[in-house]
Amino acid sequence: MITSKSELEIALERVGHFSNPKIMLEQYRLPAPQVAEILWYIGLRHRDIEGRAVADLGCGTGMFTIGAALMGADVVVGVDLDLEAIGAARETARRLGVGRATDFVEGDAGHPPARADVVIQNPPFGVRVREADRAFLRGALECAPTAYSLHKGGQEVREFIVKYTKELGGRVDEILPLKIKLPPTYHFHKKRFHAFDVDLYRIVRD
Repeated sequence: MITSKSELEIALERVGHFSNPKIMLEQYRLPAPQVAEILWYIGLRHRDIEGRAVADLGCGTGMFTIGAALMGADVVVGVDLDLEAIGAARETARRLGVGRATDFVEGDAGHPPARADVVIQNPPFGVRVREADRAFLRGALECAPTAYSLHKGGQEVREFIVKYTKELGGRVDEILPLKIKLPPTYHFHKKRFHAFDVDLYRIVRD
């Protein structure tokens, strides 16, 4: 099991990028330092990883799935619509020695095929497909009593997520502001890096 954040970050650098990122799914690989920071916060502050059953909705190439397994989750299920990404994630999990603790399945985040203790997810922001993030929030609260969900920063977004979560029978328990710095992913990305603010929400069922 991983015992330091720096060790986790080094391991996560081995998780691959999307070989064919799909813009309508808003696919991009989060940087390993930010993923390590998020998982360390979840694992140490709230004790929501070690010994838990975790689900990663919209797992992509497996950053959160593999990271949670490395931090001692009993089992982590990664769910995604993209079979190519699932295949890459499964192979990386095997190479990093957590193949037995992880399972990757094709599925819709809005209707998760499994139940868990905790959901950790990086949903689309709803830029390409309007309200795509809502399906992930619904799925997360259906899947588990506690969820960590990453969303675009800003007061307007915060107000919406607090309100929408309440409508779903949950509540926002804590918000962790973060900055993400992404390298170019799509052909129209011209800058060397794109930096933006995000919030990690800890959401619990009421």
